[in-house]
Amino acid sequence: MDQHEGSEGVGRNGDGIEVRESSIRLFFVLDGKRYRERLTIGGKALKPTPPNILLARRIKRDLDRAIAAGAFSWQEFFPDSTHAAAALARGGAGEPTFGQICDLWIDGKGRLATTTLNQYRNALDVWKKLLGADSTFKQLTHGTVAAKIGATPWKSAKLLNNYLIPLRGVFALAGRELKLDDNPMEGIENSKHQAPPPDPLTSDERDRVLADMQRHYDERVHAYFQFAFATGLRPEETIALRWSDVDWNHRTVLVQRAITAGEEKPLKTYQTRNVDLLPGAMSALKVMKAHTFMKDPEAIIFMNPNTGRPWHDERSQRDHYWTPALRRLGIRHRRAYQTRHTYATIALMGGVNPAYISRQMGHRSAKMLFEIYAKWIDGADRGRERAKMEAAHARPGAEQRSNG
Repeated sequence: MDQHEGSEGVGRNGDGIEVRESSIRLFFVLDGKRYRERLTIGGKALKPTPPNILLARRIKRDLDRAIAAGAFSWQEFFPDSTHAAAALARGGAGEPTFGQICDLWIDGKGRLATTTLNQYRNALDVWKKLLGADSTFKQLTHGTVAAKIGATPWKSAKLLNNYLIPLRGVFALAGRELKLDDNPMEGIENSKHQAPPPDPLTSDERDRVLADMQRHYDERVHAYFQFAFATGLRPEETIALRWSDVDWNHRTVLVQRAITAGEEKPLKTYQTRNVDLLPGAMSALKVMKAHTFMKDPEAIIFMNPNTGRPWHDERSQRDHYWTPALRRLGIRHRRAYQTRHTYATIALMGGVNPAYISRQMGHRSAKMLFEIYAKWIDGADRGRERAKMEAAHARPGAEQRSNG
C-alpha cells in the first residue's frame, strides 16, 4: 500500500479513507476481498479538497450500507474502475479491454518492489502497443498472441522471457474475471537462452586487485571489495547489511535483505541465511566500524566515501573503482559480480564441501551449485578421479576385453 505524508483515515482513524496528494481512495471489503479504489468524477480523480473529503466520507457510508444490503454496484460507486468494466462484461453489457485488465493486474501488485513494478509497467506498455490496448479478449486468440510474439524482433531471449511474466498474469486474471474457457498463453513457452558462465578471478588476481585498491582508493572502497571476495554475497546483499546483522561472538553475518536502486527489498530466494565471516571479512568490518558503527550501531555498514551515504547500487563501485583497477593491472575485464564467483571457485578448488558453499552463498539447493560450477568441482580433486579412470583402463586385459 502506498503511503504519503498527510494521508488520513486508513491507519490512524480506520475509516477506510485515504487522502493523497492529488486524489482520494476508499478501502473496503467485498465478498471477502480487500479493495482500494480511487474516487472519480467524469473520469478525473476527485481532488483532496476539504469539501471533497467530506463527500468521500458520505460516499463511504453509502458504500458500506450498499455492501451490507447486498446492493453494491461497481458502476454506481466506481464507474471508472476496471472492476466496473469487468462487472459489465459478466452482465453482458460489454467487455473490458486488454489495457484495462493490464491496469487491474498491475494495481494488484502494489506490494512488489518499486523497481519490479516499473519493469512490469514497461513490459505491459509494450504489450499494449503490440496487442492493442483497446482489444477485447475475444480478439486475442492464441494464434494472434503467438504471431505477435514471434514477429517481434526482441533484443534478447531473456528480455522476452521477463516480459512474458506480466503477460501471463494478465491473461490469468482475465480468465478469472471474465470466466474465459481458454487461455491464449497456453503453449507459449519461454525462449531458451544460455546464461553466461562464471568468469572468476584467480586467487592471485584477487590479491593483486585488492592490493591495487588499497594503494589507490579510500579504505572504505578496499573494505567493500575485500568483504565481497571473502563472503561471496551478491552486491545488492552487501550494500544492505546493517551492523545489527553482525554476530561478533560467532563471527557470522545475517543476510536478510537486499537493496536495488536505493530501495530495500527481500532476498532473491526469500530465505535468510547466516554467513561465516572469514578473516578478510572481519578485517573489512573493523575498517568500517570507525566510519559507520561509531555513528550509529544500527546503520548500514558500507558507505560511499564520496557521498558519505550508503551505496545506492553497485554501479559506482564498478565504474569508479573496479574497472579502473583491472585496467591498471592489465587483468581481463569482468563484471564486479565475479567477486561472488571467485569466492565459490576458490573454495571449490580448495576442497571445501560443495553443500557448505551452497548454504553460504544462499543457493536454493546444492544442485544449483553443481550446475554452475561443475568445471571447478571436477578440478577440485586435482586429477585424482582422472587417475583412477586411467588406472582402471590400464588393467591387464582391459584393452583386449574392450576390443572383443
